[in-house]
Amino acid sequence: MRRTRKQPALDDLQVAFPRAKFFHLDRRDLDDIVETLNQKPRGGTSPYAEALIRLMKRLKECGGNLQKMMNGDPKLAKVVADVCVTRWMPSTNRRAFLVLQPSVEIQALSPMPEPQKIKERAELLAALRFHAGTLNPEWDKLTGPCARCGNYYIKKRESQKVYCSRRCGNTATAVARTRERLDEEHADKLRRSQAAMQKWPTARTKDDWKAFVSKQRELEISRKFLTRAVTKGELTAKGKLTAQGKTFVKEHLQRKAGKS
Repeated sequence: MRRTRKQPALDDLQVAFPRAKFFHLDRRDLDDIVETLNQKPRGGTSPYAEALIRLMKRLKECGGNLQKMMNGDPKLAKVVADVCVTRWMPSTNRRAFLVLQPSVEIQALSPMPEPQKIKERAELLAALRFHAGTLNPEWDKLTGPCARCGNYYIKKRESQKVYCSRRCGNTATAVARTRERLDEEHADKLRRSQAAMQKWPTARTKDDWKAFVSKQRELEISRKFLTRAVTKGELTAKGKLTAQGKTFVKEHLQRKAGKS
């Protein structure tokens, strides 16, 4: 059954603060926070997402210790504390509720601010969402960013700490396995190249060592691969790998053979 949000019952509050948004600290408040964190218009990140992400990162850097985060930045602590006011709201039965209402400063913000005012508005709204989020019973379920897509998300299970979904997890695992396989193939190719290079000084050929190795069809190694490997320092020649060096090695071996 779809749940409906109960609206505040006190008309005088709505008259006094007609543009105020009430927070009931349920799952949908977290959905709003996640939606803001993941705003990426035109491939970038919105100012509202950036401001809220900074707060989330600072909390993470403090090991999730909110008190440590606020003690380390008294100015931020005051801003976060002052963006909301608490209201006592009676219900239709014997109970009452404490609801949060944005401060007068928040309500005075223009919905269509000038470009130079956007950052200020984003910072205040980030503090407002952070304030409400930290009071939410399910706040600890909000985590991120996902190791693959970079989105923030609400955990469906306690062990979900790296990826936002099974799809991202499976894709990341597949990519890692592919990368591992390619790395192994690359390393094997380097080993075969190195072994072939050692045969070049004594081989009967006028080709330089790169041409000699690349012409070994069974190796399936191109000259371009060899050049790139040497440039990256992945392939190191042991001995002289020049035409002069090749001649020296051959003559040296012939002299040794003559002496014996």
